[in-house]
Amino acid sequence: MIIGIDLGTTNSLACVYRNGKAELIPNRLGESLTPSVVSLDESGEVIVGAVAKERLVSNPTDTAASFKRFMGSKKTFTLRQKEFIPQELSAFVLRQLKQDAEQYLGGEVTEAVISVPAYFNNNQRAATLEAGRIAGLHVERLVNEPSAAALASSMLSDEDEQSYLVFDFGGGTLDVSVVDCFENIIEIVAVSGDNHLGGNDFDTQIAEFFCKSHQIDFGALPRQKQAILKRLSEKAKRELTEKERTFLHMNIDGEDKAVILNNEILIECCTGLFDRMERAVVHALRDSGYCADDIDVVVMAGGSCKMPAVSCFLEKMLGKKPVMIGSPDEVIAQGAGIYAGIKARNEEIKDVLLTDICPFTLGVGSYNPNDHEKSIMSPVIERNSVLPVARTRYFTNVHDRQKEIAFPIYQGEAFDCSENLCLGKIMIEIGPSKAEEAHVSVTFSYDINGILVVDVVDDKGPNRKQQVFMSEGANLTEEEIKQKIEELKKYKISSNGDERDRLLQERGNRIYQELTGADREKVGMALQAYAYALSENDRHAIRVMRQKFAELFDAYEEFLGEEFLDEEFLSEKFPDEE
Repeated sequence: MIIGIDLGTTNSLACVYRNGKAELIPNRLGESLTPSVVSLDESGEVIVGAVAKERLVSNPTDTAASFKRFMGSKKTFTLRQKEFIPQELSAFVLRQLKQDAEQYLGGEVTEAVISVPAYFNNNQRAATLEAGRIAGLHVERLVNEPSAAALASSMLSDEDEQSYLVFDFGGGTLDVSVVDCFENIIEIVAVSGDNHLGGNDFDTQIAEFFCKSHQIDFGALPRQKQAILKRLSEKAKRELTEKERTFLHMNIDGEDKAVILNNEILIECCTGLFDRMERAVVHALRDSGYCADDIDVVVMAGGSCKMPAVSCFLEKMLGKKPVMIGSPDEVIAQGAGIYAGIKARNEEIKDVLLTDICPFTLGVGSYNPNDHEKSIMSPVIERNSVLPVARTRYFTNVHDRQKEIAFPIYQGEAFDCSENLCLGKIMIEIGPSKAEEAHVSVTFSYDINGILVVDVVDDKGPNRKQQVFMSEGANLTEEEIKQKIEELKKYKISSNGDERDRLLQERGNRIYQELTGADREKVGMALQAYAYALSENDRHAIRVMRQKFAELFDAYEEFLGEEFLDEEFLSEKFPDEE
């Protein structure tokens, strides 16, 4: 069985195409969104999802999030003295989604189509494939997130022919794509983006704005305090989707501190982030050859698109109101699910064609006469070329009696090769000749799965070389992948009773740490009573307490979120906001 997976920075989702539609797969809590958070508990069991997200505050040193941003890099995360690379942490999330899907669908899931940011380079795409393998999934196809969003949007739309600008803004990445949809074809025209721009950056900016307002050094706060402040900042950001203003309140060193937030203040304190959004949109339009008037619909995808400030920004920039076709949280997963159905040759959609493009230029590092130590980029396949694609360029020797030529292969847009991603190197021997008399053809063939084949041929001799490039340097060898697969099997996904009970306990632990005094004592007593009921397996008491304590924790969430601030406090802090 094959499923589609949106492996997100903040949340991940799984989807299956059956009975003529894309069907989201619920997790063990009955929810479609599984937070992309991994934690290790005291027994060494792996916790994934909502429960792990609660532990970002209560156990920050044993919990990891936003690791998708570091896919393909050498960064490691330490949980309980054990180091994990981003591929392993992503594999934990994928394994959880796989298990939830198998339980829901009643069969084995062997293959997945996984969505990735359009602006992921070869290293990042290879790392995603590795994560799938480590999780026990066959992943033959990666689909670009905005392509998946366009596919789902076109299936949900009543119009046969439209041009889309897909603005895919998630927790950690931004992708902008220009897409043409006609008949049964979804054609990606141009892509742009920023792999380090997402909703998480707004949370950080809000937290830093709060600290700056009170002359506090955010970086000097204890890690747990930082986690609490970022969680409250995220909550305030979400509240601005429905309210004109909200308050961010936190007790620091026994003193109540607060700031008022509205969308105008949000835009002001996040100006740099909006500037980066604008650059990505302009870049995509310029590469496509389209102007704003050529776009029929601006489609919003990704959970961070729900911010009114983002919609206002796009409307002002493009002159048309963005739309959300379906849920922005779910549309990419639905598209991945539809693509899985296409791949499985599902009768209803087997004739739908999704074309994709090369997101980055691919080229050769060539001789720089002005600086022999620095090679310059000679493009072979330009960015936004429709896949699959093959291109050939011809090169010659630089020196007399030169015996071989090196062709370093690069991905990127910079003139200076050192600023691009090196995928590897291919060497070819040539017959001795005078400078500039050799003729060597270099052919790049790049397929829809992101696999690059380079053929180098000495046109005057018998020598030829062929090499397949997926990535080099930052990713795993075949032996390392096998080792990671075996290591992953040792980590059992936590099965400590009902997931709802574990979530409620971790939520209570987190709230307990944020409170003080009598309120803290009250939550502690609730946690003790709940733990006792669980130890006695008293199902009636557990059901009653589950509802009662959920209501108690909801009330404290409101308290911590500023709803319970009294009028005296508000008038003292914000006299002009009456």
